[in-house]
Amino acid sequence: MNKHILLSVLFPLTLLILTACGGGETSVPVRTTAVLKVNLSGNLGNKAIAGASFTLTLPANVTPATVNNAVATSVVTPSGTFAGTTIAPVVTYTPAAGTTSGTMQIVVTSSIAAGVITAGEVATITLQLANGAVPAAVDFSLSSVPVNVIDTLGNTVPGIAANVSEVTVL
Repeated sequence: MNKHILLSVLFPLTLLILTACGGGETSVPVRTTAVLKVNLSGNLGNKAIAGASFTLTLPANVTPATVNNAVATSVVTPSGTFAGTTIAPVVTYTPAAGTTSGTMQIVVTSSIAAGVITAGEVATITLQLANGAVPAAVDFSLSSVPVNVIDTLGNTVPGIAANVSEVTVL
């Protein structure tokens, strides 16, 4: 009788202990998206910006979303000082090949006839991540090709630089 009572207590207790074991694995969230903020900095003088173009060099395993081999329209959005513009950004993507990094040539234009008189944030860029990539702002380069900023009269505005000011990985 004592033997049956002991077994009836030990068996459920053993099952409870075994089911409490989680196997030691933890769930690590997979990051799939990086959202960048691009800023222009420098002295505009008395000039108003009509548009800017820059080349963004991408780190490994970071690409824009594409639709029919073209960059999706949702990848680059005018923001900050260019928020609300009705002119869609022009984006040309060159994929990475061998040891050459992928690049995105981006042109943002203000639809405000008087132009933009403040430097600062001009674009938000949403990119796809692969193979566990977790990039930081320093992993993106905007210096391989000079930034080209145009005023409302079509003249180049000298001394303007672009930088990735923020990266949020989702």
